Amino acid sequence: MAEEWEPGAPSLRAMAPSTIFGAIIPLAVYYAVRPHVSGDAPALMIAGAIPAAWVIVEWIRKRTLDAIGSITLFGFVAGIIASVALGNSAFVLKVRDSAFTALFGLVCLATLRMHKPLMFHLGKALSAGDNEEKRAAYDELFDLPTARRTFLIITAVWGVGLILEATARVVLAVVLPTGPFLAVSPVLGGLCFGGLFGFTIWYSKVSRARGEALLADTGITFPSVGAQPVPSSATSASPSSS
Repeated sequence: MAEEWEPGAPSLRAMAPSTIFGAIIPLAVYYAVRPHVSGDAPALMIAGAIPAAWVIVEWIRKRTLDAIGSITLFGFVAGIIASVALGNSAFVLKVRDSAFTALFGLVCLATLRMHKPLMFHLGKALSAGDNEEKRAAYDELFDLPTARRTFLIITAVWGVGLILEATARVVLAVVLPTGPFLAVSPVLGGLCFGGLFGFTIWYSKVSRARGEALLADTGITFPSVGAQPVPSSATSASPSSS
């Protein structure tokens, strides 16, 4: 069997690798190596190398470097340089992600004046990847009546949310030792990004319902790409025909 692909928010499965390699594994690596190195800074450098290495592997495999991957890699390199310049400062490595999260939030707010705000381009990259048909369908989505307002609101919410998350993370970095900070930080990030992602899905569905109501009498439908193969695990779970 086959199913249609429709442009929209990226799936949780598409976001899972970033969560695993960007938060869970680095936290485990930090606690594993901390007793064997001279301080917090070397342990943080080793733990931070995991997401950076994952970004490089993905770039080699796909020959593309998405926006999130670029921020992760650049943040790791910049954090190492700044930490060494300041005498192996663990604090710099603790807050480096906050600096780029806040910057990303500011960029979101700055692009609200553009015709296509940042979350349109990011959603297109995460959802459609490098598939030309899917990318074309995502561009068609923006031409629908409610699309621009939808992406503007989503971008604004992400911008404010990311700045607030970065601020809270810096406060935690100041008041908590490195170990507790690394345990609490992913929880804060998970709550923030989970809430923002949940809002994105909910508001996208609400906006789609409004758009479909506006288009009901025009014969225009939401763009889609037909006949996307169903994963083998799904087909094997379906009853076989006699």
